[in-house]
Amino acid sequence: MAGYFAGVVQAPMTAFVIILEMTGNHDNVIALMLASMLGYGTARMISHEPLYHALSRVFIAEAIRRRRAEAAP
Repeated sequence: MAGYFAGVVQAPMTAFVIILEMTGNHDNVIALMLASMLGYGTARMISHEPLYHALSRVFIAEAIRRRRAEAAP
């Protein structure tokens, strides 16, 4: 779960902390850190842009297009 989340958001420390707080299991901290870093590293090899950045770029471009279409006479 930590590896997948770290890969999707490409933020391993955030994923590590969130999963650690959600599970409350402090016995596997090192394994959780390792899984987060592996997920992050794999995601960076596949795509250099985090998912949320790519999605926000599309959303912002659409908002700009709408605003320009409304402003055009």
